[in-house]
Parts: sequence; C-alpha cells; structure tokens
Amino acid sequence: YQRRVHGGRTSHGLDINDGSTKDMVEAGVLDLALTKYWAIKFATEAAVTVLKVDTIIMAKPAGGPKTRPQGPDDE
Repeated sequence: YQRRVHGGRTSHGLDINDGSTKDMVEAGVLDLALTKYWAIKFATEAAVTVLKVDTIIMAKPAGGPKTRPQGPDDE
C-alpha cells in the first residue's frame, strides 16, 4: 500500500490537526512507534484505574448519621 499510494515512502502518517496524510519526516515528526505504544498503554491503565476507583466509591453506602428506631416513648 505504501509503495503504491505514497511512492514507496514509508514515513507517511496522519496529521491530526487537519486530518490529512503527510510525510512525517518532512513535517519534523519523529516519534518512535515504541513511544506511542507505551503512551497508549499507560493512558489506558490510568483510565482503568480511575474507573475502578469510581466503581468502589459508588458501591459504598453513603455515610451519615444513623437514625435510631422509633420506640413507644418517642414522638
């Protein structure tokens, strides 16, 4: 696909600012794929942790003053 569409150049990527494809070397973007992999992995782990904590918080009953049962002498 790269050879046919981009003339054999393998440094094409997506420009997220305007949605077009560009030669990333000419644009000065030199990110390693390994860096992107770890960034996505850590961001995913952070999101999962936040969701787990939120689930734990929502599962606990709300704290507040306990009411005592009404007896025959109470009005």
